[in-house]
Amino acid sequence: MFKNATFLLSASSKEHFPDLKTEDGKDIPEVAFVGKSNVGKSSLLNHLTQNRKLAHISSKPGKTRLVNFFTLDDKLALVDLPGYGFAKVSKKVRSEWGELMEDYLNERQNLRLILHLIDARHLPTKDDLAFAEWASHFERSFVIVFTKADKLNRGALERQCRESLALLAETTHGTPSPYITYSIKDAKARVQLMKEIKLRIGWD
Repeated sequence: MFKNATFLLSASSKEHFPDLKTEDGKDIPEVAFVGKSNVGKSSLLNHLTQNRKLAHISSKPGKTRLVNFFTLDDKLALVDLPGYGFAKVSKKVRSEWGELMEDYLNERQNLRLILHLIDARHLPTKDDLAFAEWASHFERSFVIVFTKADKLNRGALERQCRESLALLAETTHGTPSPYITYSIKDAKARVQLMKEIKLRIGWD
């Protein structure tokens, strides 16, 4: 069912967030994608849904300035949030994006799972750690997804993940972070992430 994703809308304010419900009136569960602006959110979305044109991939980070909603057979929604840590934008614009993210993350009733994307090649940034602390404090269900895993050999990837997870645990006061490694060149990673999503939102 992850192959039937379609773009729904882009929201510039919480008033534009869609009222997503199933035919029997239940909230359609949403999975949010969060991470810094060059972490590979669009590439992962396209790989997960097997649709190269679903999310626009830009050569310049920070192009996602809205909250983008994608639906899958009206049973699940994927939500692409603006990347944090972006450069070459004004403080005003950065503040507006931050407020838009907070409106979604704090108030959205449909939100069931957050996929927190972190570049496997680098240790978590201050923004990464701050977001992990927020998600842990408010007891949001989230999974760390270490992207671009194919850029490291197996040994280096394992070491980098251990160091990153240690920093994340320190930030979240010892709370362990569930995680997976992901590469858009690895079909097994796609299957693993699909299983993780279904497990976390309570699907059979």
